[in-house]
Amino acid sequence: MKNLGRALWTVCVCVVALSATVVGQDKNPKVLAVTSARLIDGTGAAPIDDAVIIITGQKFSAVGPRGRVTIPPDAEIIDVRGKTVIPGLIDAHIHVTWAPSQAEAVTNNAAIASFRAADLLHRCLMVGVTTVRDVASFGNVGIVARQAFEEGTLIGSRPIVSGQGVTSTGGHTTEGGTQGMVMEVDGPDGFRAGVRTQLKAGADLIKVLCPFSREEVMAAVQEAHLHEKTVTVHASLFKAQYDFLRWAIEAGADGFEHAYAVPDDLIPRIVEKKMYCVPTLAVLRLLGNEYKARGPEWEWKVRKYFESEEIFRKLRRAGVKMAVGSDAITDNMGEYPGMIIKETEEFVELGATPMETIVAATKVGAEVSDAADRLGTITVGKLADLVVLDKDPLANIANLRTAQIVIQGGRVVKR
Repeated sequence: MKNLGRALWTVCVCVVALSATVVGQDKNPKVLAVTSARLIDGTGAAPIDDAVIIITGQKFSAVGPRGRVTIPPDAEIIDVRGKTVIPGLIDAHIHVTWAPSQAEAVTNNAAIASFRAADLLHRCLMVGVTTVRDVASFGNVGIVARQAFEEGTLIGSRPIVSGQGVTSTGGHTTEGGTQGMVMEVDGPDGFRAGVRTQLKAGADLIKVLCPFSREEVMAAVQEAHLHEKTVTVHASLFKAQYDFLRWAIEAGADGFEHAYAVPDDLIPRIVEKKMYCVPTLAVLRLLGNEYKARGPEWEWKVRKYFESEEIFRKLRRAGVKMAVGSDAITDNMGEYPGMIIKETEEFVELGATPMETIVAATKVGAEVSDAADRLGTITVGKLADLVVLDKDPLANIANLRTAQIVIQGGRVVKR
């Protein structure tokens, strides 16, 4: 633990030094007034032209059209005439400590994982991702990264973390030499103990990965809900789809990751239970193309990855709430920090409107992170996370790539 602390301290020094080149002489004023904005507030409401956004301390204190909002005389004015303002983006499925190759995953350790986490979180912040939902990281590095963020020693996306995932012996994310990303347990008591262990370490939510029995996922969900924490499930692994998602729905899990291996008969039950899905379309397409190049023996896996496109359409038509998440791992880590934008482009390509997609990348992302009371929309009382875009994302969702100013918790971190 001492070595991990030293590693994180070193990382923080490096990140703060790097951030200084971006933040410049920002004095973190008590009151900011963002004026002349074309505001997309994340709620799905129509944009407001010539909007004024007042930030007092860390939170939004007034939002509305010019003329209805009084600008305090001591406010620092940030005129964004001709620009579009959106809430800070939320990547609802990321692994901040994942190694950039399978070979490096075998030798992963807390020190290097800490550097990787700090670097990735900083790069994501600079493109407008103000919050990430880290659903399984090496050891306790994700949890400690959140602590460093809260202490102000880490400049990066705000981490909301699950700690390690909980799976059975030899379960998903233990294959291929991957180490430290999950806790292996067995039986209902083992899964219950796994949940308790992650919550004791400081996890914000719980992630359960298959394979598991009906009784095991029941115990995990019951225990997490007893502690008033949400549970998300990775429910598919094998060629033949077993009943993992069916059991997760029955258990009352709050959501599931990846829009694949979802039988049609389960979609009405997902809607009934008000479960969330983080479909991770972009990485599934990348993986599908990779396995296609490996040869015909992998056709079953290629088919599973690409069927996610039709499953997404079915879930969307049924009204399932879906958040935007990236989930790049190993060789695909090079897709960051733009991976979340790639995912928004997949949403639009498969039928979602740009406005619907922005809501998925902000408001719904906050909901699936169990943080809707403080994040996700530009609303009075919420933490002041926003992005000023040079171009209109409603005209082209790719314009989410044009972040010029990023404010996180009332602090200008990119300008």
